[in-house]
Amino acid sequence: MKRKGVNMNFRHCFVIIIFLGSLIVGGCAGTRSVGDETALLPLNEGVRDLTFLSQGEVGIVKEINRARGPLQPLKVSMGLSFAAKERAVELGSNKQNSSTQDQEQLFARVRKFGTFNGSVAEIASHGWGERYVVEELMKGGSATEDKSGLLFMDPKFIVMGVGCTSEASLAPICIITLTSEFREAR
Repeated sequence: MKRKGVNMNFRHCFVIIIFLGSLIVGGCAGTRSVGDETALLPLNEGVRDLTFLSQGEVGIVKEINRARGPLQPLKVSMGLSFAAKERAVELGSNKQNSSTQDQEQLFARVRKFGTFNGSVAEIASHGWGERYVVEELMKGGSATEDKSGLLFMDPKFIVMGVGCTSEASLAPICIITLTSEFREAR
């Protein structure tokens, strides 16, 4: 009889250990956020993580994808983000006015960091704070004061890069570069 009682205790302990172990393993293997849910952002093929973006740039990506609503979220590209950052620094240093941006210069800058097919576009916004940038773009408050800010709502664009700089003389500059398809440089 003692043997039966010992087996019951052993069974209970075994079940409790299995239960606790599954809770621990389940907690470790569950969905975790990296840097405030950045793990949920879709990445372009060949991009492993978002370490190339600042926290503010990640916030802009989130806000743009939230604004897209029912449209497919834009994939984040490292190469397009480098191209966007290069353009932001260029505008911030007053080397070139945004109104003189030539399409061929945009194509050349994007090609330095990968290859694209289809459409390519670029949006400039002055200011800081992810919500401010996206709200201004939604209102058409881009650097050119036209409706180009709504380009990120165009379903033909599926990949994006974001680059911001605070090195501008008047206000921080954020550039969003969009493509239909982009292959990261290896």
